[in-house]
Amino acid sequence: MKAFLKKYKNWLFPSAFLLIIAGIALSWIGLNRPIKVVVDGQARTVQTSSLSVPCILRSAGILTRESDQIIRNPNTSLWELDSILVNTAKEVLVKTPGDDYVTQTTEDIPANILKSIGIEIFPYDQVFINGVEVDPHDPVENDGSMLIQYEPAIRIEIVIDGDKQVVHTNEATLGAALESAAVYLSPADSISQSLSTPIEEVEEVTIRRARLVSVIMEGEVLDGLTSAMTVGDALEDIGQPLQNLDYSIPSADSPFPENGQIEVVRVNEELMIMTDEVPYENDWVEDPNALLDTVSIVEPGQKGIYATRERVRYEDGQEIWRIPEGSWQASQVQDGVLGYGTRVEIRTEVVDGVEIEYWRKITVYATAYSPCRSGVDRCLYGTATGIMPVQKGVVAVTPRWISVPNGYGMWGQSVYIPGYGRGVIADTGGGIPGTPWIDLAYSDEDYQSWNRWTTMYFLTPVPGWFPAIIAP
Repeated sequence: MKAFLKKYKNWLFPSAFLLIIAGIALSWIGLNRPIKVVVDGQARTVQTSSLSVPCILRSAGILTRESDQIIRNPNTSLWELDSILVNTAKEVLVKTPGDDYVTQTTEDIPANILKSIGIEIFPYDQVFINGVEVDPHDPVENDGSMLIQYEPAIRIEIVIDGDKQVVHTNEATLGAALESAAVYLSPADSISQSLSTPIEEVEEVTIRRARLVSVIMEGEVLDGLTSAMTVGDALEDIGQPLQNLDYSIPSADSPFPENGQIEVVRVNEELMIMTDEVPYENDWVEDPNALLDTVSIVEPGQKGIYATRERVRYEDGQEIWRIPEGSWQASQVQDGVLGYGTRVEIRTEVVDGVEIEYWRKITVYATAYSPCRSGVDRCLYGTATGIMPVQKGVVAVTPRWISVPNGYGMWGQSVYIPGYGRGVIADTGGGIPGTPWIDLAYSDEDYQSWNRWTTMYFLTPVPGWFPAIIAP
């Protein structure tokens, strides 16, 4: 071997160099292979001996960016690599309520695109692709003009009778948000904000469910629904507020009772004026200006009045107490003066179809008699005076009325009684005590019964003397 090397030592170095060159050439020939490159679904084949993916792509004239996606089989060595998949990143515009973003991505799932810019998707959030709402977890096609609009759901806390729940919603108003969350209200429920409140203005809403209330009032029971916290507000809710002195059991400012029972006591007070009257007396005087048998007031009398004011309290219509609050004399007694008329006036009147002329008329109670109807056990055909017989046209009066010296001097005066006719006062009888009485005479043959009030007219001429007042 040594002899061989010594013999050919001048050829060893060139030969080794040629062998190396030949090995490199054989390696290049072995590595120069076809590789399929698919860019955004478009395939091409490149013949390359490059030993890295970027070099392979460059040899294919493909320039990639950091945001592009390059996919190769990780279980295949570069010597065995036969295909490369390239997804080029496309521009996406993201609009949110607070800001706009532009990003380059190969993602086709909206939720992942949003997550890449720091936005997490929560339930009830809304995502729109080019104006159309989509499921953010479903892949979409990006043709290079994708607009993603992100509308996050608003978080509100709903407290119902002390129990809290959290709701995420993208509804426009509170009412719509409650409906979508299956929170329904009755007309009597209480809510802390209007149902039309824009949802972005709501952080927490409090709801009190209506409860049954039974109000006992003036013996009757009135049922209703209320969400009030106090007794007074509950009464307001059912249209029976406390008024003036009214009170309730429990009191108006007490918490609404667990059993829903409220009693209302209607209270009112009255001021009453109690009077005690002292009568006055009247003096009589003649009044020549007043017509005969009429009475005039010359000077009015005045009663003496003593007054007491009392305050009376009623509860449900029943008197509870009565308290005097003072007494005083409202007026003093003052006697009056009455005038009895003495002025005679001759008048005419049609009675029973006959015109009569009279100077006085009085109301009397009339009875009738005849000779055999005189109230005794025998027939009396003559009058008490014995001058005229008992017959129609004779009028009897009491002795006081007929006598001249001590009475009213009616003897012989002509009168007219409706339904009887003309007569003359010419007889006397016992009369009816305390009653202005006359007795109308008839013969037994033409007797008619009388027992009634009537008017007696005193016919002209006027006598020289007559009483100003005729008493029974």
